[in-house]
Amino acid sequence: MIAALITARGGSKGLPRKNVLLLNNKPVISWTCEAALASNYIQEVYVSTEDSEIKMLSSFGGIKHIERPEELASDTASSIDVIQHALENLFNQNKEVETLVLLQPTSPLRTSNDIDEAIALYEKKHANMVISVFEPSNPPIKAYYEDKTGQLRGVFTEDAPYTRRQDLPKSYQPNGAIYVINVKSFQKNNTLPKNKVFPYVMSEALSADIDTIDDFLEIEKLMKEKQ
Repeated sequence: MIAALITARGGSKGLPRKNVLLLNNKPVISWTCEAALASNYIQEVYVSTEDSEIKMLSSFGGIKHIERPEELASDTASSIDVIQHALENLFNQNKEVETLVLLQPTSPLRTSNDIDEAIALYEKKHANMVISVFEPSNPPIKAYYEDKTGQLRGVFTEDAPYTRRQDLPKSYQPNGAIYVINVKSFQKNNTLPKNKVFPYVMSEALSADIDTIDDFLEIEKLMKEKQ
């Protein structure tokens, strides 16, 4: 079975209660719920939350809920822990989940078509994971790090910061919108797979993520322009 897991906690430091705010006349979480329900591949949709309002706002279209413990809804809880908890919950219900599609509600510009294309790529490549990414205007492959002596070194190679972009391998940043995960590969080490991982490339504009009020307003502006 291919199942979607939407991770939506109630707390947030950058933008309080961001998952329930009205974004272009819908709660933020609704955009991701609707995209998951419209997928041609996803068979069941689950929302992992500790928050009663989020649960109420995502109770439509046959969406099911996973009660997340408070300790997994803190600022220090990791996505890995939340995935592990969700999978244990589903297996205890005798749900045979082979592929888990992790969708974060803070990426509301991601569509059902993006989800389906990412899953199709995952199946075509026989991947352990497909991650949605974008190619940033300032490629990370040209970045520096500071060594122990305070000197700058190229992150990729010593020459990369001084090499033409077109002469370097493509480099991407994850946008947090889609993770298509092979459950068996995840369970081997209880972490995201590190091999046979492929990129699903989205535009930088559609990769916008809600973390602050400025992000929220910019995404709402983009949505209104598309109408």
